[in-house]
Amino acid sequence: MHIRNSAKAIVLREESILLNRCETSSGEICYDLPGGGQHRFESMEEAVIREVWEETGYQVRVLRFLALAEEIEENPQIREKFPDYSHRMMHLFLAEWTGENPSPPTEADYQMVDSQWIPLSQADSLPIRPDILSGQLNALIRGEISPFLGTARVYSRL
Repeated sequence: MHIRNSAKAIVLREESILLNRCETSSGEICYDLPGGGQHRFESMEEAVIREVWEETGYQVRVLRFLALAEEIEENPQIREKFPDYSHRMMHLFLAEWTGENPSPPTEADYQMVDSQWIPLSQADSLPIRPDILSGQLNALIRGEISPFLGTARVYSRL
C-alpha cells in the first residue's frame, strides 16, 4: 500500500491568500492550495517551499505547521489508474511570501490555470480543494479548529 505525503501551503500577503485557480473538465472553476508531493529524502518544509515555487513562481518562508488532512479515493477506476494519488496525507503549512520578485512557474498542478492572490475575506466562500477545507481557511489560520482536519473519502470521476 502506498500513501502519498503531500505538502500544501497557505501563503499570506497583506490580508490575501495565494491560491491556484483550476478548471475541471466540465468547465467548473475551483481553487487549490499550492503544493504537492514530497520527494524522497526531502523534508516537508523543503517540499512545500519547492512546490510553491514550481507552481506559482513565488519564494516563500514557512512560518509553522497548521494542519493534517487525509484524503482517500473511493472510485476503483481512479484507484487503478492513479494508485500513487489515491491515498494522501496532506500536511498544511502557514507560509508568507518573501517579497522577492516571482519567477515564471515551472510546473502547473493538475487542472491548474494560474495562481491568484485572493482577499482572505473571500476565501471561505470559494470552492476549494481539498474539499475538507471548504469554509474553514480563516478559522484554520486563526487556530480556531483542530489541527487534524479529518479524513475525506472522495469519489472522483475520470
